[in-house]
Parts: sequence; C-alpha cells; structure tokens
Amino acid sequence: MCKPAKGVVIVFFCLINFFYLSAQQPGSLISGTAAVHITKVKDNITLDGELTDSIWTGLLQTSTSHHWYGNFMQYYPYDTTQAITKTAFKMAYSDKFLYIGLYCANRNAKIPFVLNGLKRDFSVTNTDAVVLTLSTFQDGQNGFSFGVSPYNTQREGAVENGGGFGVSTSWDQVWYSKTRVYDSCWTAELKIPFNSIRFITGQNQWGINVSRIDLKNNEISNFTRIPRNFNISTLVFTHPAKFEAPLRSTSKWNTVLIPYVAGNMFQQHPKAATYNPKLGLDAKLGLTRSLNLDVTFNPDFAQVDVDVQQINLTRFSLFFPERRQFFLENSDLFSTFGFRQIRPFFSRRIGLSERGAVPIIAGARLSGKIGSDVRVGLMNVTTGAIQNQKPINYVVAAVQKKIFTASTIGAIAVRDQIIDSAGDYNTVLGAEYNLLSANNKWGGKAFIQKSQYPQLALNRGFAHATWFRYRDLNWFLMWNHEYVSKFYKARTGFVPRIANFDTAGKIQLFDYWRLEPEVKRTWYPKNAKRINNISLMAYNSSYYDSLYRVNESESELGLDVAFQNSALWHISIDHSFQRLFLHFKPFLELPAFYGSYNWWGLHTEFSSNNRKAFYVVSECSTGGYFTGQKTEWSIEGVYRLPAFGKSKLPKWVISASGNRIVIHANTASNLVQLYGFKVEHSFSTLCYLTGFLQYNSQAQRTNINVRFQWRYRPMSDIFIVLSQNWNTLSGPGTEFWNWNMQTRSVSLKWVYWFNA
Repeated sequence: MCKPAKGVVIVFFCLINFFYLSAQQPGSLISGTAAVHITKVKDNITLDGELTDSIWTGLLQTSTSHHWYGNFMQYYPYDTTQAITKTAFKMAYSDKFLYIGLYCANRNAKIPFVLNGLKRDFSVTNTDAVVLTLSTFQDGQNGFSFGVSPYNTQREGAVENGGGFGVSTSWDQVWYSKTRVYDSCWTAELKIPFNSIRFITGQNQWGINVSRIDLKNNEISNFTRIPRNFNISTLVFTHPAKFEAPLRSTSKWNTVLIPYVAGNMFQQHPKAATYNPKLGLDAKLGLTRSLNLDVTFNPDFAQVDVDVQQINLTRFSLFFPERRQFFLENSDLFSTFGFRQIRPFFSRRIGLSERGAVPIIAGARLSGKIGSDVRVGLMNVTTGAIQNQKPINYVVAAVQKKIFTASTIGAIAVRDQIIDSAGDYNTVLGAEYNLLSANNKWGGKAFIQKSQYPQLALNRGFAHATWFRYRDLNWFLMWNHEYVSKFYKARTGFVPRIANFDTAGKIQLFDYWRLEPEVKRTWYPKNAKRINNISLMAYNSSYYDSLYRVNESESELGLDVAFQNSALWHISIDHSFQRLFLHFKPFLELPAFYGSYNWWGLHTEFSSNNRKAFYVVSECSTGGYFTGQKTEWSIEGVYRLPAFGKSKLPKWVISASGNRIVIHANTASNLVQLYGFKVEHSFSTLCYLTGFLQYNSQAQRTNINVRFQWRYRPMSDIFIVLSQNWNTLSGPGTEFWNWNMQTRSVSLKWVYWFNA
C-alpha cells in the first residue's frame, strides 16, 4: 500500500508553483476587441417592450449598424458557426438606470415557445429566453444575470466563482422588464436600477454578454463566443462595454427598508395549536456602490421553499442548500471557503437545528468590494434559546483579493460562542488560493484551516486540501486531495466525515485522507444527425485512515452520450470497497456490517428531450451491497400543460418522482421508498401557487406543503404557506396510507420593499 502523505506534500507544492505560472497568462480572451457602446440618455425610456423610443429606432442590422449589435455565435449544438436565429441588442443608461433593448427573431413562428410555466427564476435549460450577463467588476469572479422569457417571466441571479457552475437565482433584486410577441419576432426592454447592482464608482467599462436561448429551434447562441464545454455565464468570456462617461453615484446612501408582518398557527399533535404573530425588519444600506450592509431584526423564514427530501444510505450527514434571503447576497464570499465536505462556515447552522427552527434575535452582514480587487465580509448573528439550547453568538469575517486575471487569495475566521458559557466556543481560521486562468481552462484551489475547541485536547485541529482541473473541448482532467484531523472541529461548518456513529449511537472521531482523480475524453462527431458528443470517463474516490490504509473506495468507468435533441444517456460500471471499523446498521431489518467488503454494480441514467411538453429523467442501478444485493431506481416525469384559455399562456407544470431501493443481505431484506408529487400553477408572471407532496419511508414521514406567492410590486410579496407532516407507520399490517398526524402549520406573511 502506497502512503499518500509524502506524495501529497510534493504535489501540494508543485501545484502552488503550477498555479502561479498558469495564472500569468495574458488577460481575457476578449481584450482588445471593439467595445459595445452604451449611450447616455437624459430622459427615462418608456418601458413597454415595443422598442419605439428614439434611442432604439433604426434598422435592426448587424453590429455594423451604429449601436445595434448582432452577429451572435452558436453555443449549441455547435460553437464554431454563426447563429441561425437572429438576435440584436442595444444598450443605454441614465443617471439611475441601465437599459437594454432586445430584438429576437421568431424562427418557425407556428411552433410554440418552450416554457416551463410563468414562475420567476426559470431554468434556461427548459425555457426560451434572452439573458444579459454583467461583469461589473471585470474580475472574472463575480457578476449579475438578468433574463426574460417571451412572455416577460423574469430571472435574475448572482454569478459566483467565475460562473462555471451557472447562476444562483436565490439572489433577488428590483428591476423592470416588458416584452412583446409578434408573428416574426419578440422584443424586450430591460430597465435595471444602478442601486440594484454593485460596481465601482468612476468606472466607464464593464464586461457584458447576451445569450439567446432558442430551444424550440434547438439553438443557443451568445454575442461573445463561448466554447460549448463552458457555462454560458462564464465571466472571462464577457465582452467590453463602455459608458460615455464614468459612472457616478447619484446619492450618498442607498437605503432599503423591508418590514414584514407575519402570523403563524402551529400544532404539534396531540398538543393544542399555538398562534404566533411576528413583526420584523430587514434593512439594506449601501455604504458605497460596491459595499452593502444588511441588518435583520427578528427575521421570519416561513415563506422559504420546503427542502426536497433525500434518501441516505451512507454513514454521514446530507447537505441541504441555503434558501434564506438574509444570507444570500455575497454568500459565496462566506460559503465557498473549503470544499463541499470541508466547510468552515455553513449558514444553515444558524437559526436551524435538529429540534427545529431557532429564533434569530438580530443579525448584521457587511459585504462587498473595497476598490476593484478586494472583497470583504463581516457577519454577526445572535440566536435565542430553544429547549435545552442556550443563546449563541456567531461571528464570521472573510476577505478575498483578486490576483492575476481572475484568481484570488482569501482568508476566513469563524467563531461561535455559547452566551453565558465563557469556555464553550469554537473558532476556525482558514486561508486559501483559488486559481482561474484567463481562458478558463485551468482552475484550482489550495487551502489550510485550523480550529480551536477547548473540549478537544491538544488543539491539533487541522484540515488542508488541493484541487485542480484542466478542461478544454476534448479533455477534462481533475485531481483532489483532502486531509482532516479528528481534532478539527467546525460547529458552524459542514464536515460530516470525521464523526462516525456506532450502532449504539456513540460518536467516534477519526482522521482521514482523500485522493480523488478523474479523467474524461469527449468526441464531437462531425455532421452527425443524432449524436452531439460522446464521452468516456474514469473516476476514483478513496478515503484513507491515519495509517494510510484504504477505508473506502468508489471507482467508476462510464460512457456518456449527448444527443442533438438535448436527450442524455449515461452508463457506468462501478466498484465499491468498504472497510468498516465500526459496526454499521443502515436499517433495523438488516444485519450490522463490520469488516471489509467488495462489490460491483451497473448504473444507467437517461433524460429525454426536455424541450417537449412531457419529458422524463430516469436512473437505475443494480449490484452488490456489502453481503447482499441492492437494486435502486428513480424516475421523474414533468408535464407542461399546453397553453389554453384566453391568454394562451402555459400556466401549469406537473411533476412526479419516485425512488425505490430494495436491499437483500443474508436472509434479511429492506425496502426504502421516496415519492414526490409537485403541481405549479402560474396565475401570471407575478402570482403562483405550488403544491408539494413527499413520502419518505426511511424517515417514516409524509409531508404536504402548499405555497401561494403574490408579488404585488417589485420585491414586495404576500405569502400563504400551509404545511402538514405525518408520521407514517411501518411494519406488519401497515400500509402507505396508515398515517399519524405529527405537525400542522399555516403561515401568512406580508413583505414590503421600501426605498428610503
């Protein structure tokens, strides 16, 4: 058995040197190209979607026209040809607003647009739309995205970490849009307040890109060419856009007050119902155009979407994403330190616990940019007491500096302190380097973290890791190493693998190393009518103990096929190895496992053409599982009801999903089931009703969540949320419908966004 420690140290320093050299590449691919001209206007533009204002009038020609820009390049299905569907845009600005006019040709007008309902924050993978990407800091790291569908469904989001993983649509802001649909085209006008986005005062150039998603004609295109192996939101591919004069701040302070009034009825069976009125306030204070202070008093998160339940067959905790508004702006500055399984800070530790919601008394977040290269973040939140849990104060500080073209160095400090318990605290300090090359082919990270926790001896709580990847049109290469000491403690973070539970529920702490390589080769057949690309991949993830013995290893050899009509197929052969040094009992019906186990499996996935009104995503795997066999399948069907009624708009989306796992081990067997049913109805682009039913046999729980939202003015909402949970009995003589009511709640909330 090779020892990874020495090799990892060598690789660590080689990578640091390599990262440094790689980042010296010249600037963005679009440097030196002619900038898009953004025209200054004195009067506000009438927002009606018709492009009839004097600033827009003129022939909609290509970029040879004075200020209309076209000549879009295909992104999908190919990325080396001019777009077939014509798109053109023009930009303007006043002292308070940024404007963009968009012309979108409607090729094959008799074919209906591909739309996934009318709900805000749609996915561009299943909706015809046009999207504006703004790189206001031109740092290759952070930006903003604004998009509209032909029927004026809005989508805005924050672009984080260079945009390689897409857009975070949890970020919401005030902006305006109007669209018009004609026989031969559809047009749009976007009006974005400068107060809604962050930038450096005195700038006269941003990076921009415009993307046209024309799914009904199976084409995606961009104003600036983006290779199809990268995300359309990737910021290093933005095009320079110049304002006629440097941007100035029109007011010293940009203040937003967001009061709310809420009422909640909650009943935990068999207790009587309780009624809880609440009043609270969120405030946003723009200290500068790029630095923002968020303050919250007595916040309420009753309108937050319900978590999608998961089945857990591992020995460790599952990760659920953050959805609460207070934690979202500049959230990447705090949350992306470390790795997915080594997070020094995880915001869902604040205000949420295994016992339920924990009241947040007050909180403040300072975040944004100082100058053009430095991002800072400071958070202080205090939670109240609940049952046996005392009040806790949380403090997080982070700083990040851009170096080279789009790389960064950063540091973070996290501390939680049990109030009135001086010796009960936890501190984590971390530093890291993030690489992103100018052409986006090279990416990487190297970090080290140290924790201090008085209840763990010696304070040897270290964690470190390196990760890098290379990606071009044909190759994807990835390497990752991780190390976490058993003395590393991050109570406000997410580090699930050092805590191991035995069958009695007692926690045992263990160090671990992880090595994770991957290689993938992709081919693009020329002139193929059915297949867009084919990939072969090999992957391994192995965990080692402190003596460098393999504890767990997962290997995969897979084939991926992407079809021209957007369908996808995957098949892989998998090998698993587990060395259990504590007894592991995933279910009461199964025996406890201990020792070393090897098994093989076969896994396949298929998703049909998601441009159709009905499409399916399915997954199936079969093979060994410790001493027995496991068969798992899941299927999700989505049906977009055709447009009907006077408005002729697609307002209904219905989806159903099912997961079923059958495990046989020795003479015992177990069945795990997870089912979901979701109905979404859009009364308009501003009013929605969502119903969600989930059944989880592993948790022995069924829940229904019904959520009504009416956005009666920008960023101002009325929410009504009904939720009910049942304990679902299991065992001989019980069936799916044999339920006992556990909890029930009804919440009403009114929110008003007020620009002071």
